Amino acid sequence: NLQKDDDTIYFNVYDTDIGDRNSISIGKFKWKHVFDEWVKLPAKLDLSSHGEIHVIMNFIGSFF
Repeated sequence: NLQKDDDTIYFNVYDTDIGDRNSISIGKFKWKHVFDEWVKLPAKLDLSSHGEIHVIMNFIGSFF
């Protein structure tokens, strides 16, 4: 849940391997500025790959 003064969403991205659940990347974005945007994921230290996550947000009803 977001509080009134919160403006950042933090997230973790994991692989889909069977067995181990490995973190691929972590990221954050200012939710007040994102409604349909690709957010870049930084590469982790032990991995060379990086990518993007598509964030689509809709607000329904009153907000705060």
